[in-house]
Amino acid sequence: MFDAPRRRRRRRIIWPVLVTIVAVIVAIVATAGNDTRATISYLEDMRCRSVELTRAGSTLSDLVGDLSRVDRSEFQSVVMGVEEALTAASEVAAQDSPEEALLGVSTLFRLAVESWREGISGVSGAILRAADDPGDAAAVDDLASAVVLVRAGDTIYDALIDELSRDEVPSPVGEMPDVRLLPVDAPVTVLAPAWVSAARSESGGLALRPSVRIEQVATSPEWVTSADGAVVVPATDILDVAVVVGNAGNTEAEAGGTVELTLATAEAEPVVLSRPVPEIAAGASTSVIFTELAVVPGLSYQVQVILTPAGPDAFAEDNRHSTGFVVNAATETTTGG
Repeated sequence: MFDAPRRRRRRRIIWPVLVTIVAVIVAIVATAGNDTRATISYLEDMRCRSVELTRAGSTLSDLVGDLSRVDRSEFQSVVMGVEEALTAASEVAAQDSPEEALLGVSTLFRLAVESWREGISGVSGAILRAADDPGDAAAVDDLASAVVLVRAGDTIYDALIDELSRDEVPSPVGEMPDVRLLPVDAPVTVLAPAWVSAARSESGGLALRPSVRIEQVATSPEWVTSADGAVVVPATDILDVAVVVGNAGNTEAEAGGTVELTLATAEAEPVVLSRPVPEIAAGASTSVIFTELAVVPGLSYQVQVILTPAGPDAFAEDNRHSTGFVVNAATETTTGG
């Protein structure tokens, strides 16, 4: 008579236990899934940053192989690209390892990036110093030390690849690339003097070369050359003069320079005006405008422009311009009936 109640009590005890077990299993699986995703994401980020470093190393290798003909702006642009790739890699290197098995990989990646960053900064600085100061005797030794640091980063990264090949260490989904930021095998005792010598080449473009110049002087109304070779401005009593100042050097031109304009005629006192010149990036230009200059139709004028840079200028010969011109006489008009 009492068998059925005992079976019901056993069912009431078993169901809560089963529900608890299932909940624990689901929690374990979910946690394992999160850990796996974190590991995959971490390794994929590391692989992507390593691919970028491989490309940066290839570009840098081409650059240093032709230092005697490389322009300073090109050199700085390539180095900036390498430094940007290293900055992105350092962000991954700063992350905590998602699991204990990857501690070795994480540490090796961080050490490699740190060594690369210090080495590339040293290589760039030593090469530019060598180009800017031919008497800098420390440039060779400093460059050799910087190259050793870059190569140390390459060696540490090779150890990272070996660490990933161990069975107990998780591997990235894609294959990790080889990275050599300076894939040149010559001994540093040969390499550093050769690169310094190339950086100091007389035909090279690495040395500081500040150079601003007057590129063009134009007027409004526009002056033209007549059939007999004279420069003529259409009849007017107001003249605007635009002076185009360009930076032909490989460094930014300092702000604070001036353009001085003198407009002279035999029939009146000369007009002398001055305008400031802003900073000009290498290869860029700017216009300095002189407006509403009074002129008399029928008279001859001489306009002289003098550019005074705020900083050093390697070529001062192109900082002056002078042109003589005639303002056409006004044409009489008649009305007919």
